[in-house]
Amino acid sequence: MKKRILKPEPLLPHESGLRKLEAEAAGHDYFSFASLSAAQSDPEGVVILEGDEGGQIYAVCPASLVKCSEEALQQLLADIDALVWNDLTSARLCFERRAIGSGVSGGMGGGLVRNSLWLHPKLEKLGLFEKVEAVIEGRRSRLAATQ
Repeated sequence: MKKRILKPEPLLPHESGLRKLEAEAAGHDYFSFASLSAAQSDPEGVVILEGDEGGQIYAVCPASLVKCSEEALQQLLADIDALVWNDLTSARLCFERRAIGSGVSGGMGGGLVRNSLWLHPKLEKLGLFEKVEAVIEGRRSRLAATQ
């Protein structure tokens, strides 16, 4: 009898390894989108900014509320990660299908899908909510004070 070796599918740039693995282990589907525009076309599309390979959930926002570009989201992720984890190689911008009220598993207590921006309380304590929201709404290009 041959042993069957399971090889996981390669992780795509817009997927969370942590949540994909959790879904597979539980026998559930993991659904992610390849782009911001694809997530915006789904009523349950959300944007998740994570660091430390999912060990840090920084922000969660319905994709329909995002008015900035995908490049601005990438810069926002880099700016946040530089402040709290400082390892951009393990940071990821994810586009997933999640219902309002559902949790987003990950470190730092995970995140929450709301009808508005959810920002981790640690980042809120740093006074970042308004700046992050301004980037997402397209009113600011990045977190840096010079913008």
